[in-house]
Amino acid sequence: MQRPTLSVKPRPQTGSRVVERGRRQGLVPGVVYGKSTAPTNVLIDRRQLEKLLLGQASAHSLVTLRCEADGGPAWEKPVLVKQVQHHPVDGAIRHVDFHAIVLTEQIRIKIPLVLAGEAVGVKQDGGILEHFYREIEVECLPTEIPKQIDHDISQLKIGDTVHAKDLIAPPGARITADPAAVIVSVLTPKEEKPEEVTEAVAEPEVIREKKPEAEAEGEAAGGKGEKKEKEDK
Repeated sequence: MQRPTLSVKPRPQTGSRVVERGRRQGLVPGVVYGKSTAPTNVLIDRRQLEKLLLGQASAHSLVTLRCEADGGPAWEKPVLVKQVQHHPVDGAIRHVDFHAIVLTEQIRIKIPLVLAGEAVGVKQDGGILEHFYREIEVECLPTEIPKQIDHDISQLKIGDTVHAKDLIAPPGARITADPAAVIVSVLTPKEEKPEEVTEAVAEPEVIREKKPEAEAEGEAAGGKGEKKEKEDK
């Protein structure tokens, strides 16, 4: 597979003012460093950089970096896109790090871990899938960096766990992650406790029976008679 090529320019001057002026002109500041490469400041065309990163499956991609120096020696190096910094508000690329490598030397790099299928413990028994590692570190030649590691989880039941030692490394690569590291687990679903509803106990209302009007008038008349009799006595 042919590696993409990215052109850069040297950045001899440093400082925030110089960097901001370059950003206004559509240039992204960057740095190139490596085992046998002294740190070198560069400028990259923003549109070319965005196009490169948009077309790559991973930020850790192998790229041929070509420096077109004005009046100085031009150079070309195989590099990895090590780190890309974005603006926290608009997401624009603010800075990029390139790691210069030697194509014949083994490197360690993290590649995506892709889970295939749906765990039976989740699908049928309502378990909870915990995915702890999204990337796995491997060792390989720069020219043989795998695109990803695939692992089928469709047979996992509740209580099952996948460790790093259970993963199968792609051809030409060796998994360097801790063999005992837990990659995926299917947990028992949590039981939801019913909410306790506390109802206020209301005191029973005393309902008094309404007496008929005739009876009420009789009682009133009787009461007046008794009162008059007492006064006569």
